[in-house]
Amino acid sequence: MKRFLSILGLFFFFFSFVNAQNSKLTGKITESGTGGPIPGARVEVKSTKLGAVTDPEGFFEIKNIPYGKYTIVVTVPDYDPYETTIELKAESVTLPTAALMKKKSDADGIAEVSTLTLDLEDENKTQMVSGLLHSSEDVFVSTSGYTFGAMFFRPRGYDSENRSVLINNTDMSDAENGRSSFSDWGGLNDATRNKEAFNCLEPTPYSYSNIGGLTYIDTRASDYRKQIKVSYSLTNRTYRDRIMLTYATGLMKNGWALTVSGSRRWSNEGYVEGTSYDAWSYFLAVEKKINKYHSLNLTIFGAPTRRGSGAAAVQEADNLAGSNYYNPNWGLQNGEKRNARIKTNHEPTFILNHFWTINDKTKLTTTASYSFGTNGWTSLNWYNAADPRPDYYRYLPSYQLDPTGYTQNLITQQWANDVNVRQINWNNLYQVNYLGNLEGNQATYIVERNETKSSLFGFNSHINKDINTNVSVSGGLGIRSYFANHYKVLEDLLGGTYWVDIDQYNQRDFPGDSVSAQNDLNHPNKVIYQGDKFGYNYDVHNDNINLWAQGNFTYDKVDFFLSGSISGTEFWRTGHMKNGRHPNNSYGDSKKYDFLNFGIKGGITYKITGRHFLNVNAFYMTRAPFFTNTFISPRTRDDVVGKADTLWDNSGKTPTYTVLNSGPKSEKIYGADASIIVRYPWLNMRLTYFYTHFADGTEITSFYHDDFQTYVNYVMMGIDKTQQGVEFGAEVKATKFMSVVGVAALGQYIYTSRPVTTISFDNGSLPDTSALTYIKNFYVSGTPQVALSLGLNFNYKYWYLDINGNFYDQNWLDFNPERRTEQAIANLGPDDPLIKTITDQQMLRGGFTLDASLGKSIRIKYKYFININLSVSNILNNTDIQSGGYEQNRFDFEGQNVNKFPPKYYYYYGRTYFLNVSFRI
Repeated sequence: MKRFLSILGLFFFFFSFVNAQNSKLTGKITESGTGGPIPGARVEVKSTKLGAVTDPEGFFEIKNIPYGKYTIVVTVPDYDPYETTIELKAESVTLPTAALMKKKSDADGIAEVSTLTLDLEDENKTQMVSGLLHSSEDVFVSTSGYTFGAMFFRPRGYDSENRSVLINNTDMSDAENGRSSFSDWGGLNDATRNKEAFNCLEPTPYSYSNIGGLTYIDTRASDYRKQIKVSYSLTNRTYRDRIMLTYATGLMKNGWALTVSGSRRWSNEGYVEGTSYDAWSYFLAVEKKINKYHSLNLTIFGAPTRRGSGAAAVQEADNLAGSNYYNPNWGLQNGEKRNARIKTNHEPTFILNHFWTINDKTKLTTTASYSFGTNGWTSLNWYNAADPRPDYYRYLPSYQLDPTGYTQNLITQQWANDVNVRQINWNNLYQVNYLGNLEGNQATYIVERNETKSSLFGFNSHINKDINTNVSVSGGLGIRSYFANHYKVLEDLLGGTYWVDIDQYNQRDFPGDSVSAQNDLNHPNKVIYQGDKFGYNYDVHNDNINLWAQGNFTYDKVDFFLSGSISGTEFWRTGHMKNGRHPNNSYGDSKKYDFLNFGIKGGITYKITGRHFLNVNAFYMTRAPFFTNTFISPRTRDDVVGKADTLWDNSGKTPTYTVLNSGPKSEKIYGADASIIVRYPWLNMRLTYFYTHFADGTEITSFYHDDFQTYVNYVMMGIDKTQQGVEFGAEVKATKFMSVVGVAALGQYIYTSRPVTTISFDNGSLPDTSALTYIKNFYVSGTPQVALSLGLNFNYKYWYLDINGNFYDQNWLDFNPERRTEQAIANLGPDDPLIKTITDQQMLRGGFTLDASLGKSIRIKYKYFININLSVSNILNNTDIQSGGYEQNRFDFEGQNVNKFPPKYYYYYGRTYFLNVSFRI
């Protein structure tokens, strides 16, 4: 950070420019008869990619239009479209005021509405639907974002930390892992409807953005249309019922604007058995327009949520339960379903914006934001007792060694007929604790809650300036300061009386060592009651500062841009417990880790004709490692990646001692894409080839290992990946009322290195051990690398119907790195067929789905609107598609039996529906 601050004052971008024959078009859109302004009207320069949306006073501005004669088209729901021709041959041209007439009702008294709004089923899909001048132009982005969402499709294979989300200039990414949590504003569909989506390397006026693009959500109060809207939804997906209410004043004559929205989503059980859902959400935006130059806007939102979660399961458990959606997290307690894995979240956000129109060519936006709150999840814990999880591998028929088959058949029958065998037996856990109370023992079983209490302050300021008709520049400064306290709380003693804060596994393995068993040497053998913190307690500090600048250049035949950023990141850990296994590096402040990073990207668009474009973009960047992939086990100590020093040689039998690297380092990412874009009134098409290379990545996976009877941490360092492929999207207007939409994503996302995997043991029972991991040419997991969709869209008067057929393939199972080391096959001959069984990566089962949605809009007396939407997904009820999964991070080295710890799978939901009815004034 010090190095960054020392050069901060020297950093700037300077763009040269030349004069050219480009024009700027301005104007105002009003309502015929009343003369009142129409905000949110879409103004397009036909046969180009240029356009704008009117502000609350009806004004618009479109820059960098080459001289010539153009058709200007104005569209807005509920109004007749407006079209005019104008010749641009001056630096600045004002369009004569366009007065739009409201649509007249037909013979049945129902007004035709050109587009209908589809309320989406959950916040993740909602946020993936693109916005105004970007997604609506790009068929691939708008279609794939919604249609492929249920399959966890990731464009270009990018993880979510590679896409930025801004809400009124506030970066919504998590400071520890870089990912945006859409649940923080879940259920606020109406309040977050004003969006712009920028695809991958496309330049944005708000920030440098990320390689996966940017979603910008506008919550400025004056940008919402004046309305009162209430809606109700019924579904069988993650929740059952949803109700939303939104009220917006628009910009009033006194310069104030107010928007209020709220919702509730709830169910006793979702699509997966045992998953409850209870989520509220609230939103407030208030703006005061001080004068024509200055405006202040305050946004407040939050979404307190409590939900029971499902879990992946081995196929044997699914088969025993008779469903691919078996959920081992719940059981019956006094006849009621209780989930052991409850997730809670509430992190309210406050955003204050100052909008300053310095002049007609320069705008400055400054933002201060603050968010705070908690999120966590519960889980079972136990001491010196049987594992309470019903799908524990020792309880399944496949583990039994009875040659007669009697035991296997008995367990199979019990799974089919006894819910207390198939699910968690809560009553038994209470009974065990009750018996322990009689002997004065600590509780045997408890429910614990892992919780994070965080706060984040942000400051952002960016400026946009038109130098002339050809050149515009933008740039900004962003500062973020993050603090989080991670700890564990005793949630429920399950009828027990107390718990002792020691590492029971260490105490079992080292019975004479009372020191190393302590979770906190400052409070040895601390007795814990309900609500007390125990186990671990540490803080995360993360500070970041970022500078960026961008130049956009527009000429007759060529447009291009150049953008750059420089950032400084500093983070460290503060421990509040002195861990007995790591007494010297667990308590107090750790070392502070500083990273200086930069990025540069640029692109050029060649205008072959007014309807054919060739676009090429390229980038190179470095990125600081995330906290979650730097500290190996922050629960217990300060150790970071790069500390391991035991590396096995090629024989897999002799350890060679070496230092892998000096510590955490930045990831390097570079790539490019090239697109052919075609725009006709009857055809909208984009074909893109993309290539991205990731180098020096790190991943950390932590889990309880039965073989070693302690938590272990798998640290994989030196990960290189190449992600390349083709994106295709096309919409063909077959008739005035029907269009055909085709989308294809064909990718090849593979690992291109042999990283070093280090196994670190929390209880210190064994030294850290490292080995080369032979995963070169393995596939990146978590998303289908082939996704296809073909749809028919009908829109006639006040009806619409969409039908989509989708196909998914090349989705790969997440792998256990320990199975891809020389140690895993050390006892096998070079031609042993078991080598392939152990080391091969499994491809998940893909398949075909059919979706449809039907909608109707009704207008009553020119003032009241009723929208009815029904969507049905996976109409054919294909329940065999595996949407994800992972190999268990355990391997039978002695018997080399890959089926002893089989993979766990997630399945694509079967037939689901979503019905939404809304009423708007």
